[in-house]
Amino acid sequence: MRRRPHLPPHALSLSARRRTRPPSRRGSARGGTADAASGSSRAELAELPTAAQATATTLFFFDSDGNQVGSILHPRPQGPTENCTWHNLNVVPTDKGYVLVSGNYQSGISVVDFSDPANAHEIAFADPAPLVNPDNPAAIELGGDWSTYWYNGRIYESDITRGLIIWKLSDPAVAGAEKLPHLNPQTQEFTIDLK
Repeated sequence: MRRRPHLPPHALSLSARRRTRPPSRRGSARGGTADAASGSSRAELAELPTAAQATATTLFFFDSDGNQVGSILHPRPQGPTENCTWHNLNVVPTDKGYVLVSGNYQSGISVVDFSDPANAHEIAFADPAPLVNPDNPAAIELGGDWSTYWYNGRIYESDITRGLIIWKLSDPAVAGAEKLPHLNPQTQEFTIDLK
């Protein structure tokens, strides 16, 4: 059994990085860029140097002093017109380790074990089929996972085009997670020490 370092939740900071998007050279009925917060498409990433491509789809982990202690590169390739970015995430309330649930626009849901931030890895995902812009198939179509949160044994996904989708995850990393009377994912209301 691998021993996990004890890092209290307040000692870690998460940061998803994406580059600033240049003016779009594409045209479509929806403005060509989907929306300003949607991250980079694979076509846009292909224009960047290799190191910049990785940074644009990487989730970084920092300690309380601001030192980077780990990262995870988005593990699934996306098509040239799919946009993805790590965003709107929360941490599963468990004392077994550190697991986050994240929405990633057109790459769907990612569930990441970051108990060892230097070796963070995806333990589950739901990646929907690519969306096609009906006016310009070469352009990005607005859609995908707007936000995803863990709450009392379920993953609640708010999809821009498909609506609310509720998932159940059966994985040892989240088994026995604490049940909460309420949840405000935008704030960290409490901490749980690892056993």
